[in-house]
Amino acid sequence: MHCVKWLLLLMVLVPGRVVADVEVCENPEIDFGGANGTPQQVTSIVSITDSFIIEDLQVVVEISHPFIGDLTVDLDSPGGTTLRLHDSDGEDTENMLVTYSDEGVPNGSELYSGGCYMQPSSGMMAIFDGQQVAGPWTLSVFDGFPSNNDGTLESWCLRAFESPTSVTNPCAPPPVPEPKTPIAERIVLVLIDGLRYSEGLGHPTRQYVPHMDTLAQQGVIIEPFFNDGVTVTVEAIPAVMTGSWAGTTSFFDPDCQVNSIYSNTPYVHEYIRRQLGFPAQDCVYVLGPYCPWRGSFHPSYGPDYWPQWISTGGGDDANWVEAQNLLQTTKPRFLTLYLPDVDHAGHDGIWVDYLAAIERADEIIGELWTWIQSDPDYADNTVMLITNDHGRHTTNFQGHGDGCNGCRQIEFLAIGPGIRTGLISTIPRTTPDIAPTLARLLGAEAQFSSGEIMSEILEPEMFLRGDANMDGVLDLGDVVTNLSVLFGGMPTTCQAALDNNDDNSLDVADPIYLLTYLFQAGQVPSLPYPNCGIDPTGVTLSCTGHLRCE
Repeated sequence: MHCVKWLLLLMVLVPGRVVADVEVCENPEIDFGGANGTPQQVTSIVSITDSFIIEDLQVVVEISHPFIGDLTVDLDSPGGTTLRLHDSDGEDTENMLVTYSDEGVPNGSELYSGGCYMQPSSGMMAIFDGQQVAGPWTLSVFDGFPSNNDGTLESWCLRAFESPTSVTNPCAPPPVPEPKTPIAERIVLVLIDGLRYSEGLGHPTRQYVPHMDTLAQQGVIIEPFFNDGVTVTVEAIPAVMTGSWAGTTSFFDPDCQVNSIYSNTPYVHEYIRRQLGFPAQDCVYVLGPYCPWRGSFHPSYGPDYWPQWISTGGGDDANWVEAQNLLQTTKPRFLTLYLPDVDHAGHDGIWVDYLAAIERADEIIGELWTWIQSDPDYADNTVMLITNDHGRHTTNFQGHGDGCNGCRQIEFLAIGPGIRTGLISTIPRTTPDIAPTLARLLGAEAQFSSGEIMSEILEPEMFLRGDANMDGVLDLGDVVTNLSVLFGGMPTTCQAALDNNDDNSLDVADPIYLLTYLFQAGQVPSLPYPNCGIDPTGVTLSCTGHLRCE
């Protein structure tokens, strides 16, 4: 009973929790659109238990869809008031990430995918002022052109305030994250274009990829790993690089004097260069086309932080020769090597040539890893990650581009320091998870990626159980941090440290457990405690860094 009283008191004092306001979010991740048997309209409900009269309201909406001009989005209050937030605006613009607010920019004056505060398409949010906040709020999304494309209602949040609010900079980018402790000093990313999984690591004997087979036994592979978006190179490569299916925008590239594309969210190279201070020669991308697809024009990142593109005009062998030259001379800390020949051979439709291209790509990867291990600047401090953008049709290797399993299933192989050894992870992963994992390995954060760090492939991080605020001491401050994470939205880099009762989940039982230990001579937290260490039972909650234990 005493612990419950402590808990109620601390919940009032949790930083970031404002008693007068309420914010409730849902992450429905519901597919809609009617193109592939999905519903033409979807709804999602958030239920508010707080009770007060609304003086201001904001709604955050995140939708993935290739043509947001097809969509209408409505908000319904518990009192029966309906407001159209989005009314078929944006034409062929991709994706929405908008905070609807009367204090925002006029609707459509900024990119709908840019995260701005924006006024609704029709009417004002003030229509809800004076209403009771308590009860069910419903968000409805309707696709007016069901035969075209499907989309996903990713998430939405409702924020209600008891007093008026103001927005001083509606499109202000969030602050750039601080560097984190790196897991590896260097990374080499290899992209094999168009390798079908059944001829790669998914082959029963892996006869066409013996070098990757050897590396897989020393590192980690993920099965299943999927392209969960568009299975064509022009969409999938930017998704690998950005950790997002936010898409690209066409533009005239003045450097190449031709029409090209840029990404709507930053490349992983941009995060690394901006956050870690890497010069361009430390983030190099070797590829064939003379005019590469560009990174983003994001206000916090953009061209000043693009990678150094080196276009060879050739295929796998030309790109490999250039990569060898770089590894011996400028020695970049993040090298991306693009191998296009497998896809080219597949499209040509000659089976033996397709297999030969796979074998040559595999040979290059074997030579690359051998070279890395022989060079003192790279040996024992370099992670190599191998993946591809898409596969090929299940029944016809010549093409790709639809949702068949052959097109969607792709490879993911990682090897090097900080990576587990001999592991086949069965946790399903998708293309957007690549960029945040690459960033974390070097100590950066893929700030606007929709993917997740694949912590299951990493060697377990050391942590101190119960030390939620990472100051090396278990005290009341850790209980407050526990509650802030649970109820106040505070981020943490080490969920495992907050699992005080060691049940591999985070809930209110964890701060109660710690309070009982601190003030009622309760059970001592299990290992790792009282010293930093690795969970001896095999931690399932993530921990990408514990400041006290680094």
